This record gives sequence, C-alpha cells and structure tokens, in this order.
Amino acid sequence: MTDINNSNNANDSAAPKSSKTTDEMTMTTNMNTDPDTANIINTNTNGEATQAIAKLLNMQQRYDHDLKHVKPSRLRVLSIEGSDPIGGAGTMADMKAFTAQGVFGYAAMTSVLAQNTQGVTDIVNVEPSFLLAQLKAVSDDADIDAMKIGMLGTPELVQVVREWLVGLFKDYEANGKPRPTVVLDPVMYAKSGDRLLTDEAEQALATLVPLADIITPNAMELAALDEMGNTAESAGGATNAGNTENKPVSNIPSSDEYNETSHANPQAPHSYEEMERLTTSVAARFGVAVYAKGGALALNGSDECTDILAVPSDTDGNAANNAFGALSATTQSNTSNAAENKARITVTRIEGAAVPTQNVHGTGDTLSSTLAALRPQCADWVETAKRAKVWMTGAIAAADNLHIGHGHGPIDFTWQHSPTGLSFTEDYWRRTADIRERIATMPFLERMLDGSLPLDDFSYYLHQDDLYLTDYTSLLALASSRAADPHERAFFADAASFGLEEGLTFHKQWYREHGFTVGREPMSETTAAYLGHEHRFTDTGSYSALVAVVMPCYWVYSVVGQEMERQIRERHIDLAAHPYGLWIGMYADPGFASRTLEELRICDKLADAASIDEYDQMMDAALGSTEHEYRFFNQALTR
Repeated sequence: MTDINNSNNANDSAAPKSSKTTDEMTMTTNMNTDPDTANIINTNTNGEATQAIAKLLNMQQRYDHDLKHVKPSRLRVLSIEGSDPIGGAGTMADMKAFTAQGVFGYAAMTSVLAQNTQGVTDIVNVEPSFLLAQLKAVSDDADIDAMKIGMLGTPELVQVVREWLVGLFKDYEANGKPRPTVVLDPVMYAKSGDRLLTDEAEQALATLVPLADIITPNAMELAALDEMGNTAESAGGATNAGNTENKPVSNIPSSDEYNETSHANPQAPHSYEEMERLTTSVAARFGVAVYAKGGALALNGSDECTDILAVPSDTDGNAANNAFGALSATTQSNTSNAAENKARITVTRIEGAAVPTQNVHGTGDTLSSTLAALRPQCADWVETAKRAKVWMTGAIAAADNLHIGHGHGPIDFTWQHSPTGLSFTEDYWRRTADIRERIATMPFLERMLDGSLPLDDFSYYLHQDDLYLTDYTSLLALASSRAADPHERAFFADAASFGLEEGLTFHKQWYREHGFTVGREPMSETTAAYLGHEHRFTDTGSYSALVAVVMPCYWVYSVVGQEMERQIRERHIDLAAHPYGLWIGMYADPGFASRTLEELRICDKLADAASIDEYDQMMDAALGSTEHEYRFFNQALTR
C-alpha cells in the first residue's frame, strides 16, 4: 500500500511544506529534489495531526499492556441495587444493560420492591448483615472490573457498602490488582421530585461519593449534592477526598464529618447553564467525575436532551484534555479551595435528541450501569459517556414498541446487539500479536531500515505495489459509494484520490531518482492472492466487511512507519540521504496516522452495530488481510 496522506485540515493547503522536528516525529527528508515530491509528504505537523500519532501509539501501547495479562472473554461488573419485578429498573435493568454491553454481571440485592410501571407499592430493605454476606460472596470468590452502586435505603446499608468497598480497595492494592471502576447512582429523589431518603440516609450516602469514580445524579439529586458539598467543605471533608486511587483510603471523610443539615427542598436547575454550574461545583467539591442527567429538562418540552459531564483533571488519566497524552497535563494537588478546584474541571456537554416518549422507567439505573460496563472498555470518561448516550438514546427510542405495562414503561435493552466486550480494534490487535511480530522482524523491512536492501528488490516491491494500489483504491472508492454516513463517504473518496494520485507520483519519482524504468511488471501470485482475498469480502455487498478488509493496509503500514521513524531517530540516521527515507517518511507522517485513526474509528463503529455473523465476517476479513500484508512485503526477497 502507498496511500500518502496529507492532513484534511482546510488550512493546510496554504501552509508551507518544510521538514520539521517535533516531540512525536523527526523528519529531515529533502523536499526540494523535485516539484512532484513537494505534494507527497505533508510535514506541516499541525496540532491535530501530531496528536493523532500520540493517540494511535497510546492505543497500541494500551493494547500491548493488556496482552501481558490474562483477560477473561468478558469484563465482570457488579450491581449493588434493589429489585424491580417489572424488569425495567434496579438489578434487573442492570443485568440487561451489562449483557447489552457484552459484560458479565454479578448482583448483590439491597432491597426487594413491589413495583411496576405505575409506581412502588411496597419495599423491604435487606438486613445489613445479609447485604454484606452477598457482597463477600462475590468478592471472596471472583474478580470485579467495575461496579454500579444504586439504591441504598438506610444509613446502615450505606455503611456496609462503604466498609466493604474500603476493604476491597485495600485487598486489590495489596495483591497488585487494578481498582474496579465505581459508578455511584445517588438515589435520593424520584423523577417526580419526591424524596426517597431521610436526612440521615442522605448524610451517610454522601460519605460514599468520594469512593466513587463517577456519580450520576438527576436534577434534584445534583442540587442536593451541591448543598451537601457546601456543608462538607465547611467540615473539611469531601473536598480533601479527591480521587481515592491516588491517596490512602483512610483519608476519606466519615459520616461524622457531615453536618446534620436538612436538604428537604433543593432547587433543581431549570436550564442547562444552571445544570452545568452545579455539575462543576459538585465535581470540584467532592473530587469525583459527575454525569448529570438532563432528562428532566427534556421532559419539559425541549427538542434536545443534553447531559453534562464534569471531570476533574487528576481523576481520569488526563481524559479531560487528551486521554492519550498528546497534550501535557499537570498533576494537581488536593485542596479545600473549591474555586481553585473548579479551574481543574473539564466540562463536556453530552448532546442528544430528545425522544418523544413517556416510557423512561429505569433510565437512571440503566445509564449508570451502562457507564460501569463501558468504562473499562474506553479510553476516558468522555468516550464512555458518549457511547453510553448513543446506546441509551437508541434504547429509549425503541421503548414504545415494547408495550409493557400501563404506566411509564421500560426501555428496550435489546435494541442493538453487542457481539463482544472488546472493541473491534482491540480484539483485532490481540489476535494479530504473532503476525505483527513476524512483520516487525522480517528481513525485508530490517534491510530497508539499515539501507542494505538491494534497490532491485525494492523496485520489484514498488512495481507490485503499483498493481495492488490501482485495485485497492478502487475498493476505497467502492466504500465511499456504499457509505451511508456523509463523513465516511467523504473520507473514503478522499483516501482513494490520495492513494492513487500521490502514491503513484511517489513511485515515479523513486524510479527516476534511482535509475529504474517505469514499466508494467506482471502481477505476482502473491499480489493476485491478496486482491482475491479483498474481493471475496467486498463482493458480498457488505459495507462493514469492505471497511474491515481494507483496514490492515492502513494500520500495518502506520505501525511499520512509526517504528522505522523511531529507530531512525535513535540511530541518528539522515532520512534525506537514506535510499528509502522518502518511503519511511510517508508512513511516519502525522497525516497518515490521522487517516489510520479514522479508519479504526469507523471499524469500531460498524462492529458495535454488527450481529455476531457480521462481526465474525469483519474479523475474518481483517485477519486475512494482515497475513497477506506479511506475504506482500516478503515477496520482494522470495520471488
């Protein structure tokens, strides 16, 4: 493949093209040898493109890190909740949400309710000792990757969960196990505004907040938590808690540090601006991420349904600015100064369309359990929240077709099938570890890097690449014609254009500079086999299979280019004088990393919506293309 990628940024066309050195890339390619060459490599390393390299490398490192650990086929997520016999909320909803997101669910029941779509008629809280027995039954026997904590109706139940959770954190730390993600749904007020907890239970619940990674209050709960935050701050409590992952658990405030102040009449926000202010305040005071649900505002007649995500800068792996480290982040110390804390909060509006339905029973429970299921699969809370929002919107939109009950019915948990607990790209990366190692150590690339590869062998490779590229770019154009999404349509059309025009321009330039004749070599069996593999999947008419089969040609070349460029820097090799420096520079270019990243995003999007059969077809297509990439490189030495 020789798909040369300049940035798609409109401002790039007017920017001068010159070699630059950045923290992510060192290129000293001579760009003045030929006018044709000037358009081949975009060395205008604008911020967006440079970040793409960092993001791509971080994704690969994260996947490589996971390769060293035995991972189960499914993530394991615990629900600590009450029951709902109608199946739309509580533990029953959590189990369905976990399954929909491809994770395995555990459950510890806090209460048993007599409930349906029209309301709650009775409730029995379990004995605290029995809740503890349930929690220990799970944690003494099985690992927990994440958990959702929901309805805790009494101070005693809160205390049980708190003490168990602190003990679990200490045990995991002592045994070198990663801390499970904790999503706390602070159940205090119903959608109607009716209060569900006593003052004592609210005060106890507040002591759980600093133990969580994220909380998911509705509008009334958000206002109540803001009042609690004011009280706790004056007591020196919650704002000193910060993120428990980076401090001793013993520093977390106890219930005694919260004044017994009544919060019977909190003023719920009436606008997204007010909700954003409260969300930022609560995140700053308690030192946790906050996902504030805007459903109450949407029910008032708005065309949009926007949620607010506030993430402290030191609680999410710098997710608030750039989860992959392309932007530097400063570690912030904990402080009781709420105004100073607010400056470290990054707020994201998670936008979505309002769905005209009254069937929203259990949406709060389901959102929090969906966040718990998705967070271990995502890079940061922003990505997690956006994925959860898309899934929730689809489930709510399908709710009216369920026809369950005569009141506010549940959402449809099965509206979309999730075939795996891993993203498609991570699943692919894990499955290709061996072949990627073969590619990384193959003689053809090693000799290219040290400059000892005979020019005749590289010329043979380029001639075959001419033949391959002509057909490959037609597949990119076909992907453009099949794409329903306008952005994807434009992406593949642009990729086809660049790959054909600029790729072949590079070939002609290299031939001319090294004394070779541009000719039409016969197609090798290896090249024909690769193209045959791609056409077997594209001829089925499946857009997702087509996108998957062309993906490795991007990712493999990006991995090779970035690794070669890294070694070039370490060895202090002059890329401009290197016989294959222009080729190496093309695939180390930030623009190419940016294109690769977009191709991977599209693959993950399509796989998320795929059936099991469609997912398997995508994976078979991608795995086969990766093996053919190895053979395509290798043929230059074995022909």
